[in-house]
Amino acid sequence: MKYERRIIGFIDILGFGQLVLESEDDSEKFDLIKGVLEKINSVDDIYGSPEDFFAHSNYAHLSLTAKKEMDEFYESMKAAASPKRVRITTFSDSIVFSCSADSEGLTDFRYFLTKLLVYTSPFKLLVRGGITCGSLIHTNELIFGPAMNNAYYLESEVAKYPRIVVGEDFEDFIAELGEDTLTDLVKRELIRAENETISYIDSLALATNKVAQNMCGANAYEILLNEKNTIETLIKDAPADPKVASKLGWYVEYFNEFLTRKSEVEVVLSHLHGMPLETLMIPLSELRVTIP
Repeated sequence: MKYERRIIGFIDILGFGQLVLESEDDSEKFDLIKGVLEKINSVDDIYGSPEDFFAHSNYAHLSLTAKKEMDEFYESMKAAASPKRVRITTFSDSIVFSCSADSEGLTDFRYFLTKLLVYTSPFKLLVRGGITCGSLIHTNELIFGPAMNNAYYLESEVAKYPRIVVGEDFEDFIAELGEDTLTDLVKRELIRAENETISYIDSLALATNKVAQNMCGANAYEILLNEKNTIETLIKDAPADPKVASKLGWYVEYFNEFLTRKSEVEVVLSHLHGMPLETLMIPLSELRVTIP
């Protein structure tokens, strides 16, 4: 066994620890925790199922014979890709996931992160995290290495707000891959504030993009409505703690800025043979949040 160069994400679900403490005497909160963990554990990468893998085909309408042939092809592709697929470790309120540091690994990593954001959206919880690239051992039994330490440091010490920051090693890795459609896309999904040296993921853009809609079944407007409800619930229930207020204030500013930047989203109303048939553009200005 030796270190591999891998992309790694360390994600912390904010407020989850308090939920666990309160769940012993509150069945609703117990069910919420159970629902969150079940959703997280069901997140897979791009090879999750034949329906996911052939999302742009008419898979659901194929004959049994044709489906069998497609399933066999899917299994062969999945087996061939197995060494490079996303590896996932969950413990308490944290999720660690990693992929090989190459173009294929970046594709799966981005898809996994998109699906994670989509799946956790309905639960009125925010996430904070760190993403980097470096030396790592990640198996079903073990996870350790300098990259793990760095990702944890980024999440716990650098992120500060409900955002997923990326380290310089990750940005260097993107630069090494060169200019192509994927790296250009990832670069556009990074934000760097004028007064900061750290970049972070444009999480709302990721959770409402075409991948989220076509391969995760996400409704972009519902994702943003969930976020609005989450913010307003957290503001209402937040303790009188300046640190909590600061974190929520930052997220409100990011949320409203995204709505201004995006102005409207496309929602798929119906499909034909797995492809979007009818879509509707919905304006977003009514979703803006104001802090009392």
